[in-house]
Amino acid sequence: MAVHQNGWRYTDENMDRLLMERHLAKKARRASHKNHLSGPRKRTAADNETFALKFEALLQEMLTN
Repeated sequence: MAVHQNGWRYTDENMDRLLMERHLAKKARRASHKNHLSGPRKRTAADNETFALKFEALLQEMLTN
């Protein structure tokens, strides 16, 4: 299992959907004929806290199983 930087999990159940979303986003970027000028927004302290909480919950779940 893997964890995204925002704390959500990559699982067998959501992998197909995530790959399709990635594919559609790539097609949309190519269709716009514009360069990708700005990246994702900067991480905030709240983003880091959310990740820490979700990651700790994942570790606890793995330890109890």
